[in-house]
Amino acid sequence: MARRPNSLTEEDFDSLEGRASKTEQKKAVQRMAALGAQLAELSAKQIKNLPVEERLIEALLDVQEFTSHEARRRQFSRIGKLLRNENETVILSYLTPKQGLKKTAQLQRWVDRIVKDGDPAINEFTKTYNATERHTLRQHYLRVHRDLKNQAPEAEVNASKLKLFNYVQQVALISDN
Repeated sequence: MARRPNSLTEEDFDSLEGRASKTEQKKAVQRMAALGAQLAELSAKQIKNLPVEERLIEALLDVQEFTSHEARRRQFSRIGKLLRNENETVILSYLTPKQGLKKTAQLQRWVDRIVKDGDPAINEFTKTYNATERHTLRQHYLRVHRDLKNQAPEAEVNASKLKLFNYVQQVALISDN
């Protein structure tokens, strides 16, 4: 069996740019499962009005009927996987009223502070919200910083900031429980 040469080119690294590692993907599924648990707390009427796939709505309604801890855990894992196909911003908009406008404004200030100050703000945010994965938060910060440094179009910068805000909002929702 032929061995692959050890010399990696710049193209090899460029192809991996922006791609999440397996660990990051697993942690994202866990975050989504935690968000799914919060979505399951909504009333049946609110769940039916969610602008998501029918399979997800059925899964959220089914989990309310389960009493076994293991069955609920598996169902929330499934919900987390289904949530990966949905728009994060839409899902978070349904959970944001639980936080309130004051909390949303506070999280936006955190995002602005993280973009401005970098690591000191990231460290403080990590201490404040226990569900934070420092590495993931730092990756979001670096993407925003890279876009600003490369003078990317305004839409790209805003998209990166929105991803950072969505992550901060997810962490805050999960940490509050």
